[in-house]
Amino acid sequence: MERFYFAIETIAITPRNDALTALFRTPLLFLLLAIAAGLASPARAQSTVADGQKLAFDRGKGNCLTCHVIKGGDLPGTIGPELKDIKSKYPDRNELVAIIFDETKRNPQTMMPPFGRNRILTEQEISAIVDFLQTL
Repeated sequence: MERFYFAIETIAITPRNDALTALFRTPLLFLLLAIAAGLASPARAQSTVADGQKLAFDRGKGNCLTCHVIKGGDLPGTIGPELKDIKSKYPDRNELVAIIFDETKRNPQTMMPPFGRNRILTEQEISAIVDFLQTL
């Protein structure tokens, strides 16, 4: 632990040219802000919602319609609850992610497959499905 502290202390007392440091940080800051703005754009959000809907309705991947009624879905099942008003039922997005990832942690008797634990869906796919479900 002392080495780590010493390394931080050494860096902190090393002389530097503040003007040069600020010059190099400014373009980097603008680049990071531009990237962050692009990731959070409405077009990007709509894209993930559309991707999530496609996955949820895909009979070979998300397969949500096998058990759930979802507005806009064809031939839904009735084993699970109807998926509506999701954002009000699960205001904490992480709770919904956890349910899709592995509902057996919360409810060991569930019939819902652990999509994340069994690698049926990637974390990115689960996130897209959650984005879609929160629009219902």
